[in-house]
Amino acid sequence: MQRNWFRGLIVLSSLAGLLGGCAGNKKQADAMEGRNRDLNAALAGARGDLQSCVRDRDALAQQLASARQDADMLRTQLANKPEPPTAPPGWTAVPGGGMIAIEEDILFAPGKVTLRDEARKTLDSVVSTLEGDYRTKDIMVFGHTDDRPIKKSGWQDNWQLSTERSLAVTRYLKEHGVEPERLAAAGCGEYRPRVANDSEPNRLRNRRVEIFAIDAQPRTGRGK
Repeated sequence: MQRNWFRGLIVLSSLAGLLGGCAGNKKQADAMEGRNRDLNAALAGARGDLQSCVRDRDALAQQLASARQDADMLRTQLANKPEPPTAPPGWTAVPGGGMIAIEEDILFAPGKVTLRDEARKTLDSVVSTLEGDYRTKDIMVFGHTDDRPIKKSGWQDNWQLSTERSLAVTRYLKEHGVEPERLAAAGCGEYRPRVANDSEPNRLRNRRVEIFAIDAQPRTGRGK
């Protein structure tokens, strides 16, 4: 009898151990399942981040390709862009050549068309440039006045005065070596002012002779 009781006790102890072991295994299984869920969630997040990085990389690659294309186009445009026109000292670059403007008080006395003695140095420098830098160009000489009407000098109007002055300069150029076939003279009167004729300094700026050295054919037809 006592032996049977002892055997029963052993069986109960074994069952308790088994039940305790099962409970421990369940906790471990639950913990592992939770850990697995956490790892799967982290993996899904990492995949999402990776996809976002790939999209950003592709977008940046497209922007870089576009920037390189723009840079190549700009380099091509700069390579094909003509050099900006240049002109000798004292001259202004214009399409087809250059221009120099000489104020009235350097060339003429008020209302006069005879060149001052001191004008020769300036015009000799112009001749040197015309025969050097612009030796293949046509020369067009334009006289300009301010808007004050002619009263005492005897000229019919400012057109006549400006034309006579341009002729005086043109003749000087011819007499000092510029071929007459290259020369043309014109008077603009008061109709092409640099600035408004509203003060004496402005009127002085408008009284001038402009000498253009330009390509022959587009402007004058010479050389056809």
